Amino acid sequence: MNKLFSLFFIILTLSCSKESEPESKCYSETDPPRNSHKVTIKQGVWGDIWFWSGNFMPIGRGEICQVKRMVYVYELTTISDVEKIDDTPFYSAINTNLVTTVESDNEGFFQIELGPGNYSLFVKEDGKFYSNLFYSNDIFPVYIELDKVSEVRFDITHKATF
Repeated sequence: MNKLFSLFFIILTLSCSKESEPESKCYSETDPPRNSHKVTIKQGVWGDIWFWSGNFMPIGRGEICQVKRMVYVYELTTISDVEKIDDTPFYSAINTNLVTTVESDNEGFFQIELGPGNYSLFVKEDGKFYSNLFYSNDIFPVYIELDKVSEVRFDITHKATF
């Protein structure tokens, strides 16, 4: 019995001594702060990922959290290039070339060095691609110019009511 207790104590001590990552910060009365002070790239895109949940009618009854997500950068993608899931901002497949991926930090911040060109941004939610911003037929378009950094805010809103 003492051996079992000793083993339990060692496991508990080791698990508690690990540095844990801080959890996402959530805000209910104001928007989360932007992370522009973290940008270190000279060309590409930086942004913040915010997860919206709850009822925002009237304003202030929902919650906005800065979240960690994998960001998928594809060649510019139109609605005809994806396999859409019903009438939602979810997609089972994206039929353009994947350029790169990067994971945001716990405050939702991400940055990606990209060459000049046109790209589309997606994240994964529940194993499906998600993107809810459109310009004409383009899905979450990001335009990168030579020696410039574009800024975006990626709002995940499928759990929110507006």
